[in-house]
Amino acid sequence: MTHYVLMYNTALRLVRVAFRKASTWLVSEHGKPNKTLSRIVATVHDSNKHLYQSKEYQKTMTNLYQWGIVYDPKTNHRGKCILPTCFRKPSPNINFQQVSCGTNFTVVLDTLNQVYIIGDEPKNGRLGQNDDTTIVSALTLLKSIPLVTYISCGTASTLLMTVDKELWGFGKGIGQQPRKILDNNELQGSITHCTCSQNSIVIVIDFSRVHEICFNQSGFTTTFKEVFRLIDSDTIQTIDVGSSLGAFVTQNGQIYLWGSVPVRGSSNEKYADVPITAPVIRNLDENSADKPVHVSCSRGQFHPHALLLTANGLVYSIGSNYKGKLGITPDTATFCSSWTFVTVSQTIPFKQICAGGIHSSALSMMNEVYTWGCGSDGRLGHPESEGHRYLYKEGIPRKIDTLSNVQYISSSYYHMAAIA
Repeated sequence: MTHYVLMYNTALRLVRVAFRKASTWLVSEHGKPNKTLSRIVATVHDSNKHLYQSKEYQKTMTNLYQWGIVYDPKTNHRGKCILPTCFRKPSPNINFQQVSCGTNFTVVLDTLNQVYIIGDEPKNGRLGQNDDTTIVSALTLLKSIPLVTYISCGTASTLLMTVDKELWGFGKGIGQQPRKILDNNELQGSITHCTCSQNSIVIVIDFSRVHEICFNQSGFTTTFKEVFRLIDSDTIQTIDVGSSLGAFVTQNGQIYLWGSVPVRGSSNEKYADVPITAPVIRNLDENSADKPVHVSCSRGQFHPHALLLTANGLVYSIGSNYKGKLGITPDTATFCSSWTFVTVSQTIPFKQICAGGIHSSALSMMNEVYTWGCGSDGRLGHPESEGHRYLYKEGIPRKIDTLSNVQYISSSYYHMAAIA
C-alpha cells in the first residue's frame, strides 16, 4: 500500500504541474467553464478524498514536530517547548517530506512540492509575508511560487530549488517575499546544490563548480561568481554552510572545509581563517575504509563544529566540544582538530545528521532522533531540561523517547524540527 501511495502522490504532482502550466484549459475560448476538464478535475479530487480516508494512507501521513525555543500559538508568545510538539497542519491531508530551520522560523516542503512557513521573527522579511512585521503563528502556505523540490534555510534567509531548477528565495538580502534569484538561462549548466549562510548564498553548478553571492540587510553586495572548481572527474555530493564554517563532500570521499577551520594538531580551540576560494582537504584517517556521504556545519557563530556521516551510517565530528556537542567519548575533551568517531554510531547506524549551534543531532536507520550537547531551553527534546537554562547538557547521543517514525530533521541555533 505504501508503494501505491508514493506512486499516487507522484502522479498527482504531475497532474498539478500539467494543470498549473495549462490552467487556461479549464475555461473555453468564450470564458465559460470547460465541462469535460472540470469533470476530470472532480474525478481526481474524488479519488484523492477516498485515498486520504483509507486507514493505510493515514499510517503514511507525516506531521511537523518542533521543540526548543518556538512560538506558541496558544499563548501568542515565544517560549520553551521542552518535548517535541506536533504543530497543526492547514489540512489533515497534507503530507510533509522535508523541513529546514532558520532563526525563529521553520520552512516545510510537502509531497506536492508546496512550501509552508511558521515563525515569529519577521525581521528582514524572513517569513516571506512581504513585510517585516507579520508573525506567522500557524503553518501557512507560501503562494505565488513555482513547485519546489528542495528547501534550505540560513539564519534569516530561505532558498527554494524549483522543479525547473530555478533558484528562488526570500528573507535577508533577498526580499520580503519569495522571488526568483537565478535560472538556468543565466548559467552555463544546471544548479545541482544550494545552501545559505548568514551573509551569502552558495550554489553548485553541474556538481563541480562552486559559485557564491554575498548580501547584507539591504540586498546583494556582489554578483554570482565562480569561487572554486573541482578538477578531474570528481563531483560534489553534498554541501553545507554554517554560521562560520562551510564544507562539501565529493563522490570520491574527499572532504573540503573553509571558514573557521580547526587547526590540525591543536588541543585547544584554534581555527584558521580559510577562504572559500581555497578550501582545505581534511579527510578521515587513512585507515578508514568507509566513505563520507554527508556533512553538516554548526549554526553557531562561535565554537564552530561539524558532523560527518558515512555510507555505513557512522558519524564523526570535528571542532569545538563546547557543552559536549561533538558526542565523543570521553566527553571531557574540549576540542578535536581532526575527525573523531562518535562511538554510539558503531551500534546505532544513522542516515541523517544536523549540527545546531551548541548541540547536535542525528536520525537513525530506525527513524529515531538522537540529540546531544547543550540541552538548555529544550534543544535536545528531553524532559530533564525542564527548569534548566544553562547547566543541562548531554555529552553522549541519546534518543528522544517521544518521537518515532521520523523521516527528516533540521536544526537552528535555538530549536529543532522533525517530519514524522
